[in-house]
Amino acid sequence: MLVARNLRKSFGEVQATDDVTVAFGRDPGEMVFVVGPNGAGKTTLVNLLTGRLAPDAGQVLLVDDADVEWDALEGDGSDATRPWDAGAERDITDLTPERRVHAGVVRSFQVVKLFEEMTARENLRTAVLSERGLLSSATGLRDGYPEVEAAVEDLLERFRLGDRADDVAEELPHGDRKLLDVAMSFALDPEYLLLDEPTSGVSTGETELVIETIADVSREEGVTTITIEHDMDIVSGYADRVVALHQGRVHGRGPPEMLETDDELRRLLLGVET
Repeated sequence: MLVARNLRKSFGEVQATDDVTVAFGRDPGEMVFVVGPNGAGKTTLVNLLTGRLAPDAGQVLLVDDADVEWDALEGDGSDATRPWDAGAERDITDLTPERRVHAGVVRSFQVVKLFEEMTARENLRTAVLSERGLLSSATGLRDGYPEVEAAVEDLLERFRLGDRADDVAEELPHGDRKLLDVAMSFALDPEYLLLDEPTSGVSTGETELVIETIADVSREEGVTTITIEHDMDIVSGYADRVVALHQGRVHGRGPPEMLETDDELRRLLLGVET
């Protein structure tokens, strides 16, 4: 499990995350959506989990314990209520983003980051080589590393990019660019993949294809996805769990049905007065 424990981060007088304790990875392939109004602390939380920001206080942990009680885990997070064996945890709070990738915590950004003049196939090849420590051997790979090419072909197929494999990235439709970006993240062999609005900027006709593909692959691979999303239709349709933030604190957590039953959450997210 990936655990945020009593995380605090402020920017000047703004408390972006205020004593946040939350856990991800209850089940392999779990899809968790992080929701909340603008300024709730969603992106700050993701940045803390992935090492782009250092917390002012608190920890980021990887916990390997199948017997953890979830209600206890997401309680106040104090030492007195720690519901797991301390020997089962790995503190990654001080690890760089690169070292967290090796630990299985991978990030995909809202703004797509691709090698624009390379083809989709070449982009994926670069990611696979990086994961396998072969990036310095960037030429003549088709014959020298057939297992790399097999992995690339598998990613192209699973992310529905086979017909676009030899198209230059900068010429791809936006939905395919998003899929390629996420496929490159999957090439890094994540256990936890954090996504920042993966359907942002995608046309209405492509939105379902993008999120459906991500859902299919992550569940097949048992990868826990932690997704910031503002489209409540997507959250309701695909979430296994929802974590709602407000003013840097956890407002609530639970099944997607809470978006319909929590009147205060509906007011915060949708401006719906009851």
